[in-house]
Order: sequence, then C-alpha cells, then structure tokens
Amino acid sequence: MGLVRPTLLLTPSPNPGFSKLGGRPQLSRDLAWPSGRMQPCVFLAQIDLSEIPPDAAIEWLPKQGRLFAFHDTYALDDPEGVRILFSTESPGGPIPQLAETAGSYAERHVSFVSLKSAPSLDWLGLDDSELDLDPKDFRALGELVDAPTSDAIQFRIGGYPNEIQPERMWLSCEHVARGLPEPVWGHEVAADVAQAAESWRLLLQIDSDPALKMNFGDGGRLYVFIRERHARAGDFSKTVTLWQTY
Repeated sequence: MGLVRPTLLLTPSPNPGFSKLGGRPQLSRDLAWPSGRMQPCVFLAQIDLSEIPPDAAIEWLPKQGRLFAFHDTYALDDPEGVRILFSTESPGGPIPQLAETAGSYAERHVSFVSLKSAPSLDWLGLDDSELDLDPKDFRALGELVDAPTSDAIQFRIGGYPNEIQPERMWLSCEHVARGLPEPVWGHEVAADVAQAAESWRLLLQIDSDPALKMNFGDGGRLYVFIRERHARAGDFSKTVTLWQTY
C-alpha cells in the first residue's frame, strides 16, 4: 500500500488541446528535431504539462512547460532510443523536410485520467510462489489500484510500468546509467546501486497501437524513465529507454 503511486492514463480527448500522440509536433522555436542513426527520429508524443488538472498532477514533474518525445526506429533496444525535449517557450510548427523524411504515426489528441498504480511482482523481484496470501489478501491487493492491466493498450505517465517480460526496470535503468551489465534476475545487487536505483520514475509508457500505426517489435512497448531529481529540475536530457516485446 505504501508503494502505490499516481499514474496518468492518456485517453482520447473530446476537446483537443496541445497534448497528443503521433501526427506532427508543434515544436517550440528553441528546439531542434533530433536525429537518429539512419534518419531523423520519428515523433511520438507532445505533452503540455499545464493541461494536467491540478488534482491529477504528478508531483515530481514541472507544472508548466511542454514535453516532446521522439524515437529512433533503427534503435529500439538503445537506452537513448527515445529522446525527450522540454521547453517553456511558445509552441511553433514542424520542420517540414525532417517531418517528411522521418515519417509519422496517426494522430490522437489526449486528455489525462488520474489512476492509482502499484508495482508488479516483477518490479519487486518476487515470484508468486514466494507469497503466502489467502484469497482475501489477493482481493485486497486488487482493490488498491484502478490502472488497466498489462494486456490492455495504454499510454501512461508516472506510476509503474506494465511489463511484458520479467524485469526489475528500476535496477536496469541504474545499471545502464552506470555502464554496468544487465542485472541478473534473483542475484544480489550492490547496496549503493539498489539505493540509487530507487530514484528512477516512469516518465512515459508508449504502447503498440494499430489505430496509431505504432508497432514496436511484436506488439511491444517503450518505457522512458528519468531520475526524480532531474525531472524536478526540468532536465529531460538524461532519460533511459527500455523496450520489451512478446
């Protein structure tokens, strides 16, 4: 119960604003379209943080400013595969020649639904065989959260990821940031690494969605993480992207 965090589900908006998935970005004039390995990155999403209702705010995110997410389609497994740009300047328009070169996804304007998110057993590094819970306990756990289950298509900010494969993602982020080998499931992790890893937060979960013509591997997902202190400071240049697929 103490680990439950708020999450924002990005749902189709009846009143289109700035925030959206796919289409063409309205880049602020102080930002440049990011490049990938082989071509310009493809635009994923833009989020106006001021459009998030105050009672649904993720407290470690700035209250103002705009986030822009792009990804390198040739680098799905690259921890820098998703680039996050942040600006407090007024939005402008796309750079036409780069937009045409990169390609685009279908567009969906979104609004924000505030829900509760709890860590999975994968996040905690546990196997259900290790738990000694009766059915009443399981029902109580189920009532803690109202976020969609892992098999639902969902785009989210904050909370915990919906893993496709077993992985302690917060530890994976810390290992990537330190240039360490991928953590091995069930093995002990150095205390300083584990403590530092607790600062990673899910900034953005991007799902495969046929309606948007998004497909990351075989129906996979992109997970973008950021250290809490960097997000609070408005520094979105140090994110880590993890990718999972079926």
